[in-house]
Amino acid sequence: MPERGLLLRLLAIGSGSLALAAIWGLYNVFMPLLLGEFIDSRALRGAIMGLDNVIAIALIPVVGAWSDRVDGRWGRRLPFLLVGVPVAALSFAALPWGAAALWTLLALDVVFLLAITFYRAPLVALMPDHVPPVERGAANGVITLMAALGGMLALLLIAPTFDVASWLPFALAGGLALLTLAVLLVGSEKHPSHVSSGSVQEEAPLLGALARDVRALVAPAQRGPALLLAGLFCCFFGFAAIEAQFSVLATESLGVSGGRAGQLLGLASGAFVLTALPAGLLSRRLGPLLVMRAGALALALALLVAFALFEPLVIALCMVLAGASWALLLVPAYPLVAGQGGRERVGFYTGMYYLFGSGAAIVAPALVGASMDGFGNSALFVAAAVAMLMGALVLSAAGRYGVETVATRA
Repeated sequence: MPERGLLLRLLAIGSGSLALAAIWGLYNVFMPLLLGEFIDSRALRGAIMGLDNVIAIALIPVVGAWSDRVDGRWGRRLPFLLVGVPVAALSFAALPWGAAALWTLLALDVVFLLAITFYRAPLVALMPDHVPPVERGAANGVITLMAALGGMLALLLIAPTFDVASWLPFALAGGLALLTLAVLLVGSEKHPSHVSSGSVQEEAPLLGALARDVRALVAPAQRGPALLLAGLFCCFFGFAAIEAQFSVLATESLGVSGGRAGQLLGLASGAFVLTALPAGLLSRRLGPLLVMRAGALALALALLVAFALFEPLVIALCMVLAGASWALLLVPAYPLVAGQGGRERVGFYTGMYYLFGSGAAIVAPALVGASMDGFGNSALFVAAAVAMLMGALVLSAAGRYGVETVATRA
């Protein structure tokens, strides 16, 4: 475990991830409802909800490379946070006020997405900047836990304030972001000891490198990793659809308020937090693929039960099962993917994991939204369940090519 001083710095850095996750959680719940005032099509609303991932793929690597090269009075990463966090916080807080007209809402949305993407990569890079390589595994666990807590608390505690005043959760989350920026500035170092150029590029490689790496996956020797990534794409597709479209289903078809819809989704976040550590332990004991397949199948079952017994209490229980199942799937996923190429190709497979996850989050809200337009809102549960079942099947196929053995040797 990190020593006490390092742990305090990690908690300061993790507070930024906590606020970021809180904002994203609230954005996924309430932005579709704001768009619904002007746009009836779930597919079109879903396409707009996928815009953040398009911007992320294009902008995060560029900003990351830029932050690797900046080194002034405030160091490499903090200047980006000093600009990006206030703009993101203020534009997010202004979103409900911008809903007076569609063009003002969309304009503010673009400003918000650009600003939050502008500081996202430098925020991620603060952890390896402050932590020696041998401690980064434990440090990443602290950061990941704080982000999960941020999403859970935002949905369970902040989201219900939407029913009091629609602007209130946006203002509270924006204030939280500004508060955590102050904590970051006090708790982190301007010139930490472990800065290395290119650290962000391993997390989000440039588009040209991504295109080259995708072509490399079609080689026969890469069939196992390619199937592994394809299976994860299906699973990410299903969960991204739920995140982006659940509030639409809950408010329009279940008759619950926007704040209550956020709380229902927050149950999944809470179950994820509670299951994350057991998921890691089970993965080491039983093998990651078995645990991931079990998670995908259990999540599909939860969604199908929610579809069959379409009632708020049942759906609340299904959201708990869905969050726990998602932890079983997600926690082992990145280590398994990153281990496919040995130590020398961790960056390559990190980029592939990032690309396939972001790609699923781009297309899922619009495609599943189109199915909701055609077959009703409850089609969300069926479409997401089918994606999870397909993911489980493809992950099983990947196992026949020895992806677990390769990762263990790495």
